[in-house]
Amino acid sequence: MNEVALQRSQAVAAGEAPSDISREFLEALPPDIREELLQQEAQDRRRREREEERRRRAAETGVPARAEEMDPASFLASLDPGLRQAVLMEQDEEVLNQLPQAIAAEARALGVDRGYRGYPGMTGHARARIQNQERENRGSQANKKPQRKQIVQMVDKAGVATLLRLMFIPQQGSSRQSLNNILHDISQNRQTRAEVVSLLLSILQDGSTDVNAVERNFADLSLRAKKPSNQKTGQASKRSLSGTMASTTSSEMTPLMVVQQCLGSLVFLTQYNPHIPSFFLTEHEVSSGLRSKSNRKGKGKETKAQKFALNALLRLLDRKLIMESSTCMEQLSTLLQAVTHPLQMLLRQSKEKAEKVQEIEPTDDTGTATAEVQTGQSDAQPAGPASVETDTEIPNAAAEVPPVEGPVVMDPSTENGTAAVEGKPNESSGLEGEKAKKQRTLTPPVVPEENLRLVVNILAARECSAKTFRDTLSTINNLSAIPDAKRVFGKGLIEQAQELGQSIVKDLDELVPQIKQAESGTDVQGIALAKFSPASSDQAKLLRVLTALDYLFDPKRNNGKIKSTADEKSQAAESSMSQDDILTSLYENPTFGALWTKLSDCLGAIRQGEGMLNIATILLPLIEALMVVCKNTTIKDAPLAKAAKEFSVASPPPESGIENLFFRFTEEHRKILNDLVRNNPKLMSGTFSLLVKNPKVLEFDNKRNYFNRRLHSRGSEARHPQPPLQLNVRRDQVFLDSYKFMHFKSGDEIKYGKLSIRFHGEEGVDAGGVSREWFQVLSRQMFNPDYALFVPVASDRTTFHPNKLSKVNEEHLDFFKFIGRIIGKALYEGRALDCHFSRAVYKRILGKSVSIKDMETLDLDYYKSLLWMLENDITEIITETFSIETDDFGVAEIVDLVDNGRNIPVTEENKHEYVQRVVEYRLTGSVQTQLEKFLGGFHDVVPPELIAIFNEQELELLISGLPDIDVDDWKNNSEYHNYSASSSQIQWFWRAVRSFDKEERAKLLQFVTGTSKVPLNGFGQLEGMNGFSRFNIHRDYGNKDRLPSSHTCFNQLDLPEYESYEQLRQQVYTAMTAGNQYFGFA
Repeated sequence: MNEVALQRSQAVAAGEAPSDISREFLEALPPDIREELLQQEAQDRRRREREEERRRRAAETGVPARAEEMDPASFLASLDPGLRQAVLMEQDEEVLNQLPQAIAAEARALGVDRGYRGYPGMTGHARARIQNQERENRGSQANKKPQRKQIVQMVDKAGVATLLRLMFIPQQGSSRQSLNNILHDISQNRQTRAEVVSLLLSILQDGSTDVNAVERNFADLSLRAKKPSNQKTGQASKRSLSGTMASTTSSEMTPLMVVQQCLGSLVFLTQYNPHIPSFFLTEHEVSSGLRSKSNRKGKGKETKAQKFALNALLRLLDRKLIMESSTCMEQLSTLLQAVTHPLQMLLRQSKEKAEKVQEIEPTDDTGTATAEVQTGQSDAQPAGPASVETDTEIPNAAAEVPPVEGPVVMDPSTENGTAAVEGKPNESSGLEGEKAKKQRTLTPPVVPEENLRLVVNILAARECSAKTFRDTLSTINNLSAIPDAKRVFGKGLIEQAQELGQSIVKDLDELVPQIKQAESGTDVQGIALAKFSPASSDQAKLLRVLTALDYLFDPKRNNGKIKSTADEKSQAAESSMSQDDILTSLYENPTFGALWTKLSDCLGAIRQGEGMLNIATILLPLIEALMVVCKNTTIKDAPLAKAAKEFSVASPPPESGIENLFFRFTEEHRKILNDLVRNNPKLMSGTFSLLVKNPKVLEFDNKRNYFNRRLHSRGSEARHPQPPLQLNVRRDQVFLDSYKFMHFKSGDEIKYGKLSIRFHGEEGVDAGGVSREWFQVLSRQMFNPDYALFVPVASDRTTFHPNKLSKVNEEHLDFFKFIGRIIGKALYEGRALDCHFSRAVYKRILGKSVSIKDMETLDLDYYKSLLWMLENDITEIITETFSIETDDFGVAEIVDLVDNGRNIPVTEENKHEYVQRVVEYRLTGSVQTQLEKFLGGFHDVVPPELIAIFNEQELELLISGLPDIDVDDWKNNSEYHNYSASSSQIQWFWRAVRSFDKEERAKLLQFVTGTSKVPLNGFGQLEGMNGFSRFNIHRDYGNKDRLPSSHTCFNQLDLPEYESYEQLRQQVYTAMTAGNQYFGFA
């Protein structure tokens, strides 16, 4: 024992691990065995130490150790050495890095490839040979192209028929899911997939009429389920199976149920099997069921269209049973959208090839290059020339590659969905040569015109939900890739629209007299109004049809994207021609002219009555239909600012018939339109958004709501999250500190960054109130005369105009850009600023030209002299020229108002031009650089086309809020907590508020809410921390002699229970005058 203790002490002194094994014994062993023995001893020693530590901890806490507390090292140490080595050999480097160093070293000492996981007992040479062989196999496999996996056919045709007999039995819940999963699994095989889809289509065609047809279809499937050896007793089997069918038929077994289950299974298969859509779009042999159906119709000879399963699906749209069921319509529209989605590849390919042709060979005036692309139509295209829009937007994709044998399908195993040829199994290997290297494209399926017209019928169906409508629009867009299909759709939609328009005109003829005779909206009853009420009414159908026309023929749309300017120019002739031919022929139809006249008469009668807005709401789909029609006029393409300028109050109506209709209709019925928008603001996000093209029609509150929604909408562009704007500013240097912080910020950072303001040396967490105070202080300091940025106008010392001498401040242009950003940020945050600008500045923001009336506020005497010039004969009286003399700090300079203006005298003939030139220079031209910088910063936050919907008066209200405080409105929009409206303190408070002058009321409002301005629509829309928060007064149960306190983030005033009016007024006055500048109570 002494020898072992001495050995341990020597090992510790030498920095080695202590050992209980005799040194002489260890030295006598071979080196590898000695190392393994020492490692084993170290592991045993660590295990004993852990166990002792665990027992000691359990004795102290009284809780026994649990098995889950064992760490990986302890677990490995507790294993048998042979088992531990086997476990360590299977671990990768990531696991070994998490183990103790000793165990990791033991694992690495085993010399095993970490990527190898098998045969721990194999010798090193054998393992090395296997590893080398595996590496060679992996290298050879990497060079080979992946082969398509062959799926074994598990079910024959009789088995498929047996499974599909379950479609005639009601399936619910898990049983339906199980059946769909089985069909999905067996459909992985190509032959079985074709049989499943063909039989489902056969059931849908033969079993969607009546119960007798369902029974016949079931009997036919039963015969298919019989094996061929039993065909001799076919008649007996048919009778016995029919008897079985009759005995098992329940009241739930209806044609509608069979159709719903078949469509549901097809939708499921299409969703989870990418080969299904290609089956519908490629040629296949007609199944016996579909062939017999064609023969019964007298079409014994097969046509090429019958070989496409898509036509069998489209023919279901002429079944009354399906068209009258909302569930079936949703299922069928979803299925059509899914199976036609691959046709979008034709649109992409044609677009890419057109771009390549333009790069290689520019198109000449005769369209030679375009003609080359269009040549070589295949047999898959129907006879007859394609329409103009088809030639320009959907060139023939079949001309891109030579014809190949076998149908072309979309193979998901190939890259980027490239089409692959699906031939016979024994031919698949032969296609891996040169043919496999050639790119295959999907050829358009052959769809007869009558089948395309059936798709249009969905929009005019009685049951057409929002989802069905969206899927149908996608289907029409997908099918428009087929040559000549777009023309067919346009013709069918126009016919539907004309029929519906004639029907609606007759209904309006019956409705208008009833509205004129009624005294209120509730008096209008009867069949005439009932024709417009349901969702299946003709006006709802007309809206869907017109929306589809707009979606299909909108020249601005290119697969859901807006075309670039170059694309618009290159396709201007073609798209405009198709637009005029298709849409103008409908919109200028006499039927539609009478329709809009009757609608206007109806709304006029509603406007003259009282309480008839509910009738206008019922007619909303028809009004939306008119907006869709007007949307396709040239005014849609006009810039908003230009439209607002051209179609001002004094401007004549446009010459175009549709434009004239739009402006006349909206101005005549502006009150009803504003009421509809006010009751349903979402209308401005849809068809009613066209009203901003005639902005004078919209009232200010509707404009403001539209402005806020558009300003905060993400749109199609991606928005990256921006860091918060955390400002720590000095109260007396808010302008400079804020400018330095935001100078290097981008427009998006300022627009989308969340404000977090802190005033240096003041307490208060910014939950909204401190930011409002920051805006107010900043808006006051920007007019500091020390910065020389603005000068007050002559008529009002609180209204400011840019200073033309601001260049004395070296940073004046950056300051103007900063001010523009701040005003834009205030609009984005919905904050009112304590700033008022001259009318010329507001007009410059809106992109409008100034007038002589705007000069009145800036320089009254100069305005009077210009007005005298216009009203009197200035011959031989005025000696001015088209120039103006300026004086900048004693330096005189002559500025020409026109080219060589100093040599052009002002005469009686050109005096009006001179006055306009002078006014423009004095108001905007002399400060042009300052205003451009200001607008640059403002437009970083607010788009110019969005702000242009306001006029200059509305813009001032939008920025600065209402100028006067209405005490009655304030009182009516207040709340009380632990007080009531009849409490003495509340009555004294409002008495004190009425006794204050305008400035004192503003200070009180600032003390409580953090701003001296009320919201645009009055106190009912005061904003707090969590949105709108009314002004509220809370009872303060503290000392009755203390001052009132406020919480600006919640618009809250804590009012003690004062004993007299005089005391309350004095305390409130002291608090608001001493505490309104700081946030000690925020």
